[in-house]
Amino acid sequence: MRKALALARAGWLTSTSYRVATVLQFVGVLATIVPVYFVSKAVQDLAAASIQREGGAYFAFIVVGIASTYIVAAATAAASSAIASNLGSGTFEALLGTRASIVSILFGLSLHGLAMSALRALALLAGAAAFGADIHWMALLSVLPIVALVVAAYAGVGLVAGALVLAFRTAGPLVSITIALSGLLGGAYYSTTVVPGWLHPLTEFVPLTHGLRATRAVLLGGEGLATTWPDVLRLTSNALLLVTAGVIAFAFALRHARRNGSLSQY
Repeated sequence: MRKALALARAGWLTSTSYRVATVLQFVGVLATIVPVYFVSKAVQDLAAASIQREGGAYFAFIVVGIASTYIVAAATAAASSAIASNLGSGTFEALLGTRASIVSILFGLSLHGLAMSALRALALLAGAAAFGADIHWMALLSVLPIVALVVAAYAGVGLVAGALVLAFRTAGPLVSITIALSGLLGGAYYSTTVVPGWLHPLTEFVPLTHGLRATRAVLLGGEGLATTWPDVLRLTSNALLLVTAGVIAFAFALRHARRNGSLSQY
């Protein structure tokens, strides 16, 4: 863990050295609240019935959805981006030659991006609360296990993307497609109950569907975590399946790269 935190600290120091860019990230997050607030007021009556179990207020509903896309994007892209960056700079093979385990290396390289996405999500929620969004802040700790499962599920996809980078130097459209489909089918902007019937079965295979439904029920609807167990159980199974697939894919790709001696190739 100490080695992973050291890598995360290095990433944090590098990022925050660009202070203007860091500040502008959060300014941009807060700036999104204003148009979302007015749009949500315009469509509140249309959306109220479909989101009743998830708080009933469309403004808070969509803010939580947007915040979730920050975390999903970071979890999906973290591993592949970190690997591509370190391969490009010629430092990835050197990192593998240290006493740190591959788990510590990947976790440490990804942790900074995940932490920044979490801070952006919290900034968005705080800004929305200033505009009147009814958020149950005391339930935030109850939501953390759900968020952790969402991160784990998409980190599994990220490991597959990282494996593709190791083997082919590109993850192709995997990351962007995963993020886009999760936003469209996972209920980030509208309830999955309004998705056309022929698409609805697909929403159940998207981890964000269950993560968001459970998160909104607790954070916006005031329900207890115990009432969300069907979604949490399905999310847990998705996370286990995707992490297993990601670990297997990454192990094969790393073995292939070591055998071919391509880790030192930029």
